[in-house]
Order: sequence, then C-alpha cells, then structure tokens
Amino acid sequence: MRNTPIIRFANLAAATALIAVACFVASPPPVALGSPAGTVWNVATQPSPTGSWYAVIYGDAQWVALGDAAVVAVSSNAATWTEYPIPAGSWHSVAYGNGRFVALSATNTNPEELISTNGRDWTSVAGPTGPWSAVTFGGGRFVAVSSSGQIDTSTNGMQWRPVWHHGNLDFTSVAYGGGHFVVTDSALGAIGLSTNGVNWSRIFPARNTVTDWGAVSYGEGEFITLEGANAGYYATSVYGYVWTLHSLAPAEEVDGATFGCGSFVGIGQSATPSENFIASTSGTTWTSTAAPIDTTTNWSAVGYGAHRFVAVDNLGNIAWSATTANCAAIVPTTPQQVSGNIHSGLVWTYMHPPASAGGAPVNSYRVNISNGTVTRQCSAPVYFEPNCKIGGLKNHEVYSVTTQAHNRFGYSVTTDPEFVIPTASLNLSATATTAVVARGEPVVVQVTGVLANNEGIYPITTITVHVGSVIAHCSPNPFGECLLSVANPPIGFDAIFATYSGFGRSYHSPTSHVRVQS
Repeated sequence: MRNTPIIRFANLAAATALIAVACFVASPPPVALGSPAGTVWNVATQPSPTGSWYAVIYGDAQWVALGDAAVVAVSSNAATWTEYPIPAGSWHSVAYGNGRFVALSATNTNPEELISTNGRDWTSVAGPTGPWSAVTFGGGRFVAVSSSGQIDTSTNGMQWRPVWHHGNLDFTSVAYGGGHFVVTDSALGAIGLSTNGVNWSRIFPARNTVTDWGAVSYGEGEFITLEGANAGYYATSVYGYVWTLHSLAPAEEVDGATFGCGSFVGIGQSATPSENFIASTSGTTWTSTAAPIDTTTNWSAVGYGAHRFVAVDNLGNIAWSATTANCAAIVPTTPQQVSGNIHSGLVWTYMHPPASAGGAPVNSYRVNISNGTVTRQCSAPVYFEPNCKIGGLKNHEVYSVTTQAHNRFGYSVTTDPEFVIPTASLNLSATATTAVVARGEPVVVQVTGVLANNEGIYPITTITVHVGSVIAHCSPNPFGECLLSVANPPIGFDAIFATYSGFGRSYHSPTSHVRVQS
C-alpha cells in the first residue's frame, strides 16, 4: 500500500537542485476557459497637459500614473484624472506598500526616488542609484530591478540594500506571488527567482530561443512572462523553477503585464501597424484586442485595481477596462503535491486539492502525460488523494506529467511539468539511455526505482551516480527518479551505478555499462 504522497519539494536542497537544472519544456494543448476580462477598453479623460506615462499603480483607493514629466496623474475611477506637480524626473517604475507609494528613477540622475503617502504630494529622497526599470511590493518588502542587472530591496521604501548585481543582465520586470519573487531579463533571456527578495537564483530557461523577456506577472497560482520583442514567445510556471514555453500568434511586443479578476492582460507594441492588447484566463489561450487609440505609441505599463484595468502610454494616453464586480467566478488553482508510483508501462499519479477551489467546488481532476508525440489523459474523481492510472506507456521512455483541477467554470492552469520514466523493475537502477556514445559526448543516465512513493519514503540525501571515474549527483523527483547528463565520461567501457541512503539504510544499484568511443 502507498502512504501519503510527498510534497513537490521535500526540502530546500531539493528545490535548489531543481533550480540548477530548470529548463523549458514543450507546452501542453491550450485550454479554453471562456472570454477573459480586459478585452473592452475606453479612453480616459486625459490630464491637461498630458504627461508621458511609463508607470501606473493602484493603491490607497486610487490610481496613480507617472512618467517623464513633472506631474503625477491621480484618479479614483480610472476614467477621469487630475494632475499634481512633482519633482521632475524619469519615473518609469512605481509600487505601493506599507502605506506609501514609491517611485524610482530610470536614469542615474537626481532625484533618484520619490515617495508619497497620499498619491498627490510627493517628496524626493536619496534613493538607490541605478537606472531602475521596475519595482514591486510583496512579502513585506519592496524589490527594485534595474536595466544594469541590479536588484535592491527595502522594507520601508527609503533605506535600500543592494542584493544582486550582474552587469550582463538587463532586468525589465519583477513580480511577486506564491511566496516568490521573479525577475525577467532582456539581455540573455534569464529569469531570477527568490523566496525572500534577498537571496536569488538565476535561471537560463531557453537562452537559445528567447533572449528578451519584457514583462512578468502572477495570478491564480501561475507566473507568466512575455517576450519584449516581436518573436511571439511567452512562458508559464507555477513555482518559478520549471518554465513551459509557448508561442503567441499574432506576435506581440509586450512591455507590461498584470493580473486581475481571473485574467492576465499584456500591453506593448504589435508587430503590425496597429497596437493590440492581449488577455487570457488560462495563460495558454490569448485574446487580442485593438488598442483604443490607433497610433504609433508605446503602451508602457498596465495595472489592476477596484475592478479596473488601466494602461498608459508614452504619448499621454490613458485607457481603462472595467471587469465584473463579482470576480469570484473563476477556475481553481493548480493541484498540490503531485507525485506518483511507477510500474511497467504505467504511471499512477496522486495529488492533493488546490489551495483555492475558485468560484465553485472542484468536481474532478485531469492528468496529462506526453512523450512529445503522443499525449494520454485520465480523470481523477474528488476524494482524499485524487489519483488515476495511465497505461500503455513504453518502459524507459521519458514522459512529461501535468495535472489540472476542474470546477464548473473550467480547468485550472497545469502544474509545472514533471518527468516520469516507466520501468519494469521497482528496484534501484541506473542505466544509460544509449549503449554507446561518441568521444566528448555526455552520457545521459536514468536513475529509477528510488523508494520515494511506493513505500512513502523520500531519501534524506541526494543520489550519487558513478559513470566510470566521474561522479555526479541528483535529487530524485516526486516519482523517485533522476534524469541527468554526465559530461566528460572516461573513454572505454564505463561502469554505471547509483547509491543513496534513506531512513538509516543504504541502497546500491546493480552495475550497468556504457561504451565511450575513442
């Protein structure tokens, strides 16, 4: 009998190990969840004279917009706006938290920071030095990112602490959600991840495919980052460790994104002469809407609050879109603690209910498994540890598993993909995917049969894998398996085996071999 399933990351070491090998995987089929909010837009009454807006935020029951002007625009309803004088500067980022608005400069000139407690009266302070591109508030602190690869943090918005600086990165956006901060980069296609805003890990999910991330947002248990160029890519992640790459058609340059009332909304510049806004309830199916003013303007920022989306551009235009007052009618968040058992040609997947059922009770779960060519599904009913089995699989073939929760409004977003390898044996095994590799090529090793679920045991140490004289390490996934690439194996007939210790017992796999050609 199977005991209680493990959580997705048993400890910090396991999470750190997964961060180190995080990558993009192919996206599952899109899931239609109905018409998103943010598809009908209106032009707001513009302040006079108009500003060149680059930042907008909702806080303290009002909207605030700033930019390259010595004025701030304030509105209580997003439709009519009033201007107030502020110190001149390039205010391209603004956040609200701990009872104050904080705006940072996009240039290395004074003043560097503005603060306000009411949105109308602003004071310049000696803020952090840097060409700041975005700032957010979450987890009790402000986090600011710059186009020079710098990250600073503050608990009060006035005293700042630098925590990261890599000059080869160009950070464009930062978001907070699910206990994580995520920053995006437009220079190398990197993504930064932090659980506290102070300690950061850098991930290169698809640097050969996407090098220009323009915006990141979080909503309903999912991060979404969208490309800041016109190649038409975006990516999704539940935890921020593993990202799924998708294509967006028609391609859009997305410079700002937000989430509200069950919908993601992105704005920027289109690859076509007319500007388009995009919106999605699922993060995988998007609706494109023409911007309310057809100009060559650059829509620079978008925010959500009080049942309104608000977008601003660099020519002084402000647009707003109303949502329903009842935002509770939404799909559930993703299932939690997904794990499972492995059998010959079969995967048995378990999960725990989502953190939020959405606007209606969860009535079923769906498990998807794919090898990139064939996708199979099974449905799990609602009870303790919902589970279902998918058979007809090939042993030692690598599959991707995702799960979704469903209520009467539709399916949740999918969980982050987790690989799984069916095997005929439940005993510990370490084998190469090919019997012979060329000189200089890595050996890909499958480690299966770790007692992670069948016995309710998760190893308290990592798996050690030997390939000849080369030693590598991995942390098994929730299905009790590792898939790792071992570089520079010795030439010759190399022995392969794996060892680990768990709950006072040592495990040692049988020895297999791989031939590395000279």
